[in-house]
Amino acid sequence: MSTPRPLNRYYDSYWKEGSDTYSGDHQGYATNFRRWMAAELAGLVRPRILEVGCGDAAFTRDLADHAGEITALDISAEQIARNAQRLPAIRFQQHDVSEPLPFTAGDFDVIWCSEVLEHLFDPAFAVREMHRVLAPGGRLLVTVPYHGGLKNVLIALCRWDEHFAPTGPHIRFFTKSSLEKMVRSAGFRDIELRTCGIGRPVRDAFIATNILLQARK
Repeated sequence: MSTPRPLNRYYDSYWKEGSDTYSGDHQGYATNFRRWMAAELAGLVRPRILEVGCGDAAFTRDLADHAGEITALDISAEQIARNAQRLPAIRFQQHDVSEPLPFTAGDFDVIWCSEVLEHLFDPAFAVREMHRVLAPGGRLLVTVPYHGGLKNVLIALCRWDEHFAPTGPHIRFFTKSSLEKMVRSAGFRDIELRTCGIGRPVRDAFIATNILLQARK
């Protein structure tokens, strides 16, 4: 589905010029994400998986190991083309997730949406669309950056301007409770939340970096 050219160009540049910064492969949380993904998908028999916001496909390859079939979406047409060239066995499709997902109700058994909702003006709409295209009993797996009391105090004291810079890509900020409320309002049930860090034991013991949410339709 088409998307406004200025926003598409922004994310074309985001991945072309910032892949060393933004790629999941270069994040400290990647090992925790992959461990969680494997645990949540263990035992599923050839599920139909949709990845909402695949970026440079850092996690798409891991999802494909668990999938019967997989479709990966991203807003950046240029990055989708690079992904498709590198991973031709996977179906990549350009799509702006602020618009309705281009699938019918119940098309997927699992949706993986990692580090995407914080980039959206209306993340609640995107989550409702994910609920629509999941099959009954289907599983939603979401990650977002974590915000909690201690972390917010440290941001206010040390990184306020940097964290809320108008040039930054994040426009929504989630606590565990606000994320759960949004997902529940979209119709999901059996919601489970946890947090993870970036592989630095002392830091991670005090300040989580990400929320991991699992829910069922």
